[in-house]
Amino acid sequence: MSGDEFAHRSVVVTGAASGIGEATAEAFVRAGAHTLLIDLDHERLCRVRQRLTELEGAAEVSAVSLDVSDSDRVADALQKTAAARGGIHHLVNVAANFTAAGVHATRSEWARSLDVNVVATAMLTASASEWMPPGSSVVNIASISAHVAQADRWTYNATKAAVLALTRGQALDFATRGIRVNSVSPGWIWTAEVARAADGDRATWEPVWGKFHMLGRLGEPSEVADAVLFLSSNRASFITGTELMVDGGYSAMGPEATGETTKFSGTDARSSAPRHRV
Repeated sequence: MSGDEFAHRSVVVTGAASGIGEATAEAFVRAGAHTLLIDLDHERLCRVRQRLTELEGAAEVSAVSLDVSDSDRVADALQKTAAARGGIHHLVNVAANFTAAGVHATRSEWARSLDVNVVATAMLTASASEWMPPGSSVVNIASISAHVAQADRWTYNATKAAVLALTRGQALDFATRGIRVNSVSPGWIWTAEVARAADGDRATWEPVWGKFHMLGRLGEPSEVADAVLFLSSNRASFITGTELMVDGGYSAMGPEATGETTKFSGTDARSSAPRHRV
């Protein structure tokens, strides 16, 4: 990516108040893009906007606090952004509902997960596409959870799998307009959600969860953001309808590779190669 490729480009990032969304917004701001931050958490969003505005060389950073499932407010925010900046060049759909319920999931939990993770992603992209010229791009954040079985996580896993199917459909329908659409599926990333699950104790839990990944560690939000910027860049100009796994090898690793002795693997099957730790 050239140093000024995103300079003065118009970028919209949802879920921008924390984690992957915040890191992605920061990466675009550092690259000189005019960036609109969208998130439901008003107070945190304001803090993030203030921090990004103060970055050296930062272009315009604006923020709108809204629920991405509110299609009317989303359309209004996108229209104002497009009018002010001459269109929308890059959209990154990060906002998600992290409810992970299984057999006991209620209809309302299913409805909310589907509405935020799938329907809002579809509607927001459709709305933004009205203002996207040829050469624009969309990146949808999916998850490794779309590919594997995880206990008591029907709602999250099913909706993230739907995001992958949605991405392929969007890529096909927007191809004739020169708009590329791809997805990124992160592994375990040290975000606020993961930190809460660990009670903030990364030193204790990273070695436990790190074993799920070939690289033996959790990812950083900035590492996902780097992948998003690549897919948004001209270097990915012939990539569309594709999923990029940013998962430290999680999706490619079978359970035997964790190093745990099993009936079939035995001690001889355990890798003796050193594994990196944070």
